[in-house]
Amino acid sequence: MSIVDLGNEDRLLWRFVIVDNEPDFYERPEMSFDPPGAWLDAVVAVARDLRCLRYGRDVNPDRLMWELSIGADFAVTIGWNAAAGISGFGLCHGLSMDASFAEAAMWVADTAQAQLAGNDFVQWPKHGRHLLVTQQIDGTPVWLNPHTNNAIFPIGDLCTAANR
Repeated sequence: MSIVDLGNEDRLLWRFVIVDNEPDFYERPEMSFDPPGAWLDAVVAVARDLRCLRYGRDVNPDRLMWELSIGADFAVTIGWNAAAGISGFGLCHGLSMDASFAEAAMWVADTAQAQLAGNDFVQWPKHGRHLLVTQQIDGTPVWLNPHTNNAIFPIGDLCTAANR
C-alpha cells in the first residue's frame, strides 16, 4: 500500500528503489515530472548511509521502496513501504520542495533515524556508544557526535567513517 493517498489528484508521487546509488523509478507522475533534485539526492545519500554504523535489525536499503510526494501546498512527504520486516512510513513536516540539499538531507536522515528507532528497534547511525545527530556546518549536512561535538562525516559519506 502506498504511503500517499493516490486518490488525491493534487499530489505528485514518485516510487523508487536505490540501485548502485541511483534511483530506479517504479512509478512517476503521469506528466513525467522529475522530483526535485535536492530531495532525490538527499534520499540517495541517506540510503547510502543506511549501509553503515547500524545496530539492531538488518535494514537492506536495496529492498526499500522509497516514496516521495509533493502536495498542492508544495510540501514534501517522504517515506518507504514496509519491506523485509521493516515498518513503512510516510511523513510530511511542511518542508518545501524548494528546500536546499542540506535541509532535505538532514530532514530525511532525522526522519529515517527516528522511524527505525521508534518502530524497528534499530540504532542508526551509532558511532561507539553514541547515536549521531545531524547538523549543518558551513552549508554541509553532517553526522555529528553530540557528546564531543565532532563532525563524523557528511550525510551520504557515513561508510567512509565506518571504514576508518
